[in-house]
Amino acid sequence: MTGMGGVLGLGASAHAPQAIHVIAGQNRPPAWPVTPAVRVDLAARGELARIMGELRPGVVIHAACVSRAADCEQQPQHADLVNVQAVEELLASAILADSFVVYVSTEQVFDGYAERYFEDSPVSPRTVYGSTKAAAERRVLEFGGAVVRLPLLLGGTAGPGRMGADTAVVQAAQSGKPMSLFTDEIRTPVHVDFVAPMLWKIARQRHRGIFHLAGAQAVSRFELGQRACEAAGVEANFSACLAAEFDGPPRSLRLELDCQRAVNELGWEPPDLRQSLARTFATPVRAVAND
Repeated sequence: MTGMGGVLGLGASAHAPQAIHVIAGQNRPPAWPVTPAVRVDLAARGELARIMGELRPGVVIHAACVSRAADCEQQPQHADLVNVQAVEELLASAILADSFVVYVSTEQVFDGYAERYFEDSPVSPRTVYGSTKAAAERRVLEFGGAVVRLPLLLGGTAGPGRMGADTAVVQAAQSGKPMSLFTDEIRTPVHVDFVAPMLWKIARQRHRGIFHLAGAQAVSRFELGQRACEAAGVEANFSACLAAEFDGPPRSLRLELDCQRAVNELGWEPPDLRQSLARTFATPVRAVAND
């Protein structure tokens, strides 16, 4: 498993099956304190192939990438190296090791102009980040692996700066930090506790092709913030703004993922926003120090 240091890793750890598994990354994620770990730098050519040759895993769940859109725009060559070329190296090594690959992708492979995106919708990225993820998707599908597209993720705190979108808003509200949230950017958020078991199921049963794992409700960032603060019992003190006027990388305004294939083949039941927020705020949200 790679890329397990954030909120997705927090959910994957909580729902991990009783099996031998190894975390590969630059550092050991806090959510995996006793899981065997190896250090890997995806930007170092040949290192991933070496580790794959040593471990020869039956299944690889690959989530690691350069995920900040601004970083990808500023350093497109580095984004291509980590997000595309490293995947190519992984797949070449997976052939030799006879490994099945589950690739964790994103809603950002779409442009946000359609009302709804299905698992067989053509990709249409607007950013360097989305383009690199779409390119990696193509390679994984040609290889015969699985692509799992995820929406905005909700959940607790995996470490400083690593938390679900709902927790981030609530912590900002608790601290009194000024925040503006988009009223015109629509997403289908879902809690990692619902995603993780499906991710393990895809890996265990080696389902091929594309799956969407998203929530049942499409909401704006602003509405999500309101609902999250309400669920946490915190006063919502943020203002409204428009993503269409955002001074930064292009933002896809409406990314509503349809999950019909996941429903039919995996038994996925898209949770509504209330269910997802209840997972995060069943216990009080605590801020994490940056030291």
